[in-house]
Amino acid sequence: MAGPGHNNPPPEAGPYAIYRTAKIVTTSNLRGSINHLMRINDTPNADPERAHLNRVLVGSSDPLADVEARLPEVGERNPDTGKMLRRKNSVITIEVLLTVSPEWWAIAPDEAKAEWEKSTVEWLRAEYGKDNVVHLQIHGDERTPHITGYVVPIDPDSGGLNCRRWLGGRHLLSNQQTAYAASVEHLGIQRGVPGSTATHEAVRRAYGQMNGPEVPVAVPAPSHLTVSPDAWAAEATKQMIEVIEPTKARANTADSARTSAKASAAQAKKDRNRADRAEAALADAKEIADRMRALDLPKVLDALGLKKDKYDKAKWKADGFSISVGDGAKTGKWFDHKANKGRGGAIDLVAHVMGTDYKGAVSWLADRFGEGAATADVTARLQQKAVNEVRKAVKERPPFTPPAPAPANWSTVRNYLVDDRALPSSYIDKLYDRGDLYADARRNAVFLCRDKDGTPVGAELKGTIKRDDGSRFSGMSLGSSKEGGGFKIGNIAKAKIVYLVESAIDAISLMKLRTMDKERDVAVISTAGTTPEPRTWFAKVASHARRICAFDNDEVGDKAAHKLRRHGFERFRPAGHDWNDDLKALINSSDQRSTENPFTPNDPLPSPSPTDP
Repeated sequence: MAGPGHNNPPPEAGPYAIYRTAKIVTTSNLRGSINHLMRINDTPNADPERAHLNRVLVGSSDPLADVEARLPEVGERNPDTGKMLRRKNSVITIEVLLTVSPEWWAIAPDEAKAEWEKSTVEWLRAEYGKDNVVHLQIHGDERTPHITGYVVPIDPDSGGLNCRRWLGGRHLLSNQQTAYAASVEHLGIQRGVPGSTATHEAVRRAYGQMNGPEVPVAVPAPSHLTVSPDAWAAEATKQMIEVIEPTKARANTADSARTSAKASAAQAKKDRNRADRAEAALADAKEIADRMRALDLPKVLDALGLKKDKYDKAKWKADGFSISVGDGAKTGKWFDHKANKGRGGAIDLVAHVMGTDYKGAVSWLADRFGEGAATADVTARLQQKAVNEVRKAVKERPPFTPPAPAPANWSTVRNYLVDDRALPSSYIDKLYDRGDLYADARRNAVFLCRDKDGTPVGAELKGTIKRDDGSRFSGMSLGSSKEGGGFKIGNIAKAKIVYLVESAIDAISLMKLRTMDKERDVAVISTAGTTPEPRTWFAKVASHARRICAFDNDEVGDKAAHKLRRHGFERFRPAGHDWNDDLKALINSSDQRSTENPFTPNDPLPSPSPTDP
């Protein structure tokens, strides 16, 4: 990510986490803010017919009472130290506003929106202290939904008001924005440009940015040199981006104290144009999109991890999705019954399920099915053009940056892996010491995926906190490339047997089980799901070894294993659904309980080779 400075352009990718604050010193100012919050004053940008979407998340129906209940009296002192807890000019509350740039709200499924809401509240409480976050509401009646409310800045060390502890300088605000973005990173949301002079906007100006006027963007007319609609689409898109980029750069680096009105208009235009470009890419590149839609939708759904319904073969299901294809498998049409939304084609389907944009969907399809499959029905005349477009989309995907470690959360992650998943503590500690496993700000376990040279190219994420439905988050970090590498355990360079499994937790589990069976010279690689073809990097590093597909014991795992047979893979199934199930069953068996615990502190973890950390 670009460093500080006015001349650093904002990243091309998005969407962005938005976090704004305003200091409130007087009760009269607080009442004015509350009048807007509670819609007592006229709010032109709010739709009364959507007022039912506004909800209190923290506190009561009386925000003023919530704030006053936490405030010390003016002149009150700490009985132990004698220090004043509240001065006449103290900041009595911090008004906060948190949201995501508009294009995310347009495509995110309901489950992702609920997860954003939960993650945002959890981050605020962790940042300021649970008791200090006295009132929060979500406003759904405006064009961009957002969470807003009040934090009473009681310093836990002194017991008095101390806004400077959190907002005392640009670096603290920048750190907060980085931390907040990290807390929602698993939803495909990223941080803006650190070091910009616009790192802190007043809440009232943030409202203007979110609800500003929609400014139309003129699409350049085809020139007399344009030889095809495809070429014109590429030319128009390039010209639009060139026009928009300076505005985006100014919006991200404008000094809000001197140019607040101009920054608000630029931000609103930037948000609108980002969404317009995504739509324009789908419309203006229709030829390319139509070619992609030749892909078989059931195969795409299978690759996305959805499973066919036992009772309705035309329906595919996963958490938060119930998608029908039926005859649509031939026509390219699909419909998600849970989201009450349907469109056509593989690009739209991937964008819907993964919550990404046009480029992200094309990149994913090309990565999973190959460029040849992605352009299968392209005519000979235009095939190279389509291939170039796919390659461009793959090249322009967001660069991988490992999630920032959060050492304070490591004990939570370690306890989950050792206690809940029964993984040997010696393995976990060794992986942590090597930097291949750590905790992030969301208390996810981060398993780094590396290429053959040991460079991180992605990360598997496993949530340790249960959701309301009892499940835990699983996914890949933004910018991860499965084609580039995977999570590995064992010395691949010297291994005589190499196993493929579907997750990092399964890799650790299977390695332990094979070691207990006295199997030596073993390595295990997680492909983060099933893969129809062996990855290029894997083919290079494991060409000498016996190859075994050890995917989960289910229909999807068997299907993927069957496809790998022509590449010399044998099939090896767990007795349970996956290898972690087998490991836990072994530990819980009566024979195991009657013998010495095999997971001793000296239980060795196979060492990596110099090129395989």
